[in-house]
Amino acid sequence: MLGALSLATDLAHQAPPETGLNHALLSVRFARHLGLQGQELSDVYYLALVAHLGCTSYAEEQGGIAAGDDGGMRRTYSEADMANRPELFRLAITEMTSGMNPLDRARTIARFMGAGKGFLLAGNTAICEVSARLGERLGVGPNVTRALNEGLARWDGRLFPQPPGDAVSLISRITHLTRVAQAHTHGRGPAGAADVVRRRRGGEFDPMLADAFLETYPDLFAGITEGWVWDQTMEAEPEPQRLVPQSHLEDLTFAIADFTDIKSPFTLGHSRRVGALAAVAGGCLALKTSEVSLIRLAGHVHDLGTVSVLQRVWVKNGPLNRPELDAVRLHAYHTERILSASRSLQPIGTLAGLHHERMDGSGYHRGAAGAAQSPSARLLAASEMYQSLLETRSWRPAFNSSDSARIVTDEVGSGRLDRAAVRAVMEAAGQPAGPRRGPWPAGLTDREVDVLRLLAAGHGNRSIARTLNVSEATVRTHALNIYGKTTVHSRAGIGLFAIEHDLISLAKDQPNG
Repeated sequence: MLGALSLATDLAHQAPPETGLNHALLSVRFARHLGLQGQELSDVYYLALVAHLGCTSYAEEQGGIAAGDDGGMRRTYSEADMANRPELFRLAITEMTSGMNPLDRARTIARFMGAGKGFLLAGNTAICEVSARLGERLGVGPNVTRALNEGLARWDGRLFPQPPGDAVSLISRITHLTRVAQAHTHGRGPAGAADVVRRRRGGEFDPMLADAFLETYPDLFAGITEGWVWDQTMEAEPEPQRLVPQSHLEDLTFAIADFTDIKSPFTLGHSRRVGALAAVAGGCLALKTSEVSLIRLAGHVHDLGTVSVLQRVWVKNGPLNRPELDAVRLHAYHTERILSASRSLQPIGTLAGLHHERMDGSGYHRGAAGAAQSPSARLLAASEMYQSLLETRSWRPAFNSSDSARIVTDEVGSGRLDRAAVRAVMEAAGQPAGPRRGPWPAGLTDREVDVLRLLAAGHGNRSIARTLNVSEATVRTHALNIYGKTTVHSRAGIGLFAIEHDLISLAKDQPNG
C-alpha cells in the first residue's frame, strides 16, 4: 500500500515512473552493504517508499513562485544542493523556466531568487511536518516518523533547522544520499550519481556513507532499470514486514485523502466530505453494507490523481486550453492506475476511477455510458459533483445548497447523471449536521478556530483581520496561540490539523466580514 503512495509522489514530482520504487530498492541494497539488519533495514525500506509523502504540502507556494508549475519546481530542485546558490540560479535558468516566454521566464527567476532562504526554510518545514504526521497515521513506526521529520537535514547542518552530523538518524542519512544519487542517474547513469556524491561529501552527505557508496555504487545499481519494478521492489521488502490490516484500511484512505487535498487551500477536506456524503447516499439507496463501505473509501481516494496536474491549471481563472483539459481528464486515470498496483486497494481504485463518468458517455477517463456504470459509480459521480459545487474554487465562489441541488438535478434532465443516484444524494445532503459537541481540540477558543480556518485556507494576517473585523495585532496573537497549541508551524501543517479534527467549514459556515 505504501508502494502505491510512492507512485503518487512520483507523479507529484513529475519524476520518471517508479522513481520511488527504485529508490527503495537502492536504499535496501546500500543498507545491507553497510551491515544493517532487522528493524533498521526495514525502516530504511519504508522510509525510502514514503520519503516524499509531504511533497504536496507546499504546492501552493511553489506554484506562486514558478508561474504555477509546482511540479516542475519540485522536479528541478528536490535533489539540488540547496547551499549552492550558483547552482540554484543555473537550474532556474536552464530547467525550471525552460519553455516559458521571455517575460514569464524573467519574472519567475526574479521571484525565485528574491524568495531566498526563507522560502526554502518554509518549504522544508511544511514538507517535513506533513510527511511526519501522515507517516505516523500510516503506521510507519516511530523511527521512520522521526526520519521523515528530519527531511532535508544536511550533514553540515546548513540551511535547515536540524542538528548536524550524527544527530540526524542513520536511516535518514542513508535514504537522503540514495535519493539524490538515484535521481542523478537519469541521463548520466551511475557514474553521474557517484560524481554528485563525491562533490557533496562532507557537506550535504555524511562522509562515511559517501565513501561507502563510492566504493560499491556499480554493484548497487546493477539490475535496477527504469520501468515497472513493482514486483522486484516488493520482493526486496525486508523483515519485519508491516502489513496493513483491513481494519486499518479506512485510516489509510483518510491519509491518502489528506495527502491529495493538502495541495490547495481550496480542496482541504474535500475528499473526506465526498466519501461521507456518498456513504450516506448509499444507505439511502439501501446498498449492501460492503458496497457502502467501498463507496466511502473510494470517495476518500477519488482525487489522488490530481497531484499530477500543475497548480496553475487548478487556479486558472478562465477556460482551459486543450493540454490543460487533457491533464485534468487524466487525473481519474492516474487515480485508478496508482491504486491498482496494490491488491488491497484495487477494488477501491476501480470505483474511484469512475467518479467523473456520465450516463451519456460524455465523462472521463473511460467515457463509460450508464450501462457500464454500477449504482455505486453513479452515486459517487453525483456525490462528487454536488460536494464540489458547495466548495469555493479559485475561479468561482461556492454555491449554496439550493443552487447546488438545482445544478445537479439539471444534470439528470440532460441525461448526464442517474436520477436515483441524485435523489439519494439530495436526501443524504438534506440531513442536518447537528450541533457540535464537546470542546475544540488542543484547547482552541471559538475565535482561534475562526482564525485557524482562514489560515488553513491560505489567508494572510491582513485578510483575516478584514474578514473577522479585528486588528492585525489581534490576528497575530491568535495565530501565535494556535501554533503553540497545535504544535505545527506552517500553512500546510495547520491545514492538515484542521482536516484531522474536522475544523474545515463550508463557505456558508465561514466567518462573515
